Amino acid sequence: MRPFRRLARSYSSRHNSPTSMTARAVLVPSERRNHIMDSAQVASEQTLRVGNFVNLAGVLRSLGCEPGPVFRASGFQAREFIDPDHRVDFLQTSKLLKRCVDITGCDHLGLILGEQSCPSHLGVAGFLLKTASTVEVALRSLVENLDLHEGGGTAILDVGPEFTSLRYSLHVPETAARAQIHDLSAATMFQLLRTICGKNWQPESISIERRKPVDISPYKRFFATQIYFDATDSAVTFHSHWLKHVPPTADLFLFQHLQKEADYLHEQQKHDLMDVLPVALRRALLTERFSSQDIADELGLHERSLHRRLKAAGTSFRQQLDTARQSASEELLESTALPICEIAGALGYADSSGFIRAFRRWSGTSPASWREQSLAATKSQP
Repeated sequence: MRPFRRLARSYSSRHNSPTSMTARAVLVPSERRNHIMDSAQVASEQTLRVGNFVNLAGVLRSLGCEPGPVFRASGFQAREFIDPDHRVDFLQTSKLLKRCVDITGCDHLGLILGEQSCPSHLGVAGFLLKTASTVEVALRSLVENLDLHEGGGTAILDVGPEFTSLRYSLHVPETAARAQIHDLSAATMFQLLRTICGKNWQPESISIERRKPVDISPYKRFFATQIYFDATDSAVTFHSHWLKHVPPTADLFLFQHLQKEADYLHEQQKHDLMDVLPVALRRALLTERFSSQDIADELGLHERSLHRRLKAAGTSFRQQLDTARQSASEELLESTALPICEIAGALGYADSSGFIRAFRRWSGTSPASWREQSLAATKSQP
């Protein structure tokens, strides 16, 4: 298996879940050195495998809605969501999910979809998860190979001496139905862990990057544990002793075969630097390691090479970091009720004033005013 970067740091309250971690290792997927292409070469596209969206038509029917017209109104045909290996555009699918919520009036539709998730929905990444020798190996493999399933978000495994968190964050700007996607992601992570740990497994807490719903009873009924809304990312936190647990379907030889398949699929990927950099920066903000040297290391580049390539693309590292921070801040302002000071801390600012000044430079207004305008625009939509 390819190496993971281990980043040790002190626990921060930004995760909005109670743990007693004093130091931990943060595991993120390592980038493939020889597949970062110059900007004039191949650019990748944000897509996802249909995966657990194969159940979307059934969910719509259970809510009294005929799926065909909903799919067509979003530019899809229902038959495109039959094969879990079929790839669809990430942003277009997020708009489909928003349309489903608008038509059904079900604010926890993503949760319902996630309740029906299973590892096989994730393709190779899911099969690796099931056949791994331990839960820790399974989750490391999931973090490393999630990009084979989808290109819209990133996963991180946050390992501490007492508690561990499997975390997920979106990194594609203008994604619709963010609350539903985070509901779906939290429920999917829960189901994956329940599958490899067994029925006796229970999380310590669930964090979801969305505003607290009016009715939280569906969440309490499904997760049956402490739930934190308005989080800086979505996470399932559990006792670290489960990392040593052996999944019931562990199969060393099959795991090794599947890992070779995953390696081959990764070798076929050719990424433009400007495609992978936003992902790396968003992940870096989550792990609080976002210097140009940190990013160059993760991308398998020399720091000077990173700066040179960015200059050739007509930009700079500072500009790209500002763009990543702006995108993340707007997402948190719009999708959560987090205080400005907590958003500032989540983005690596020492205090709120520095964040507010930067936000005014980006948008011409304060974070609080931007949030009010965004909420007003959302309420005015039909």
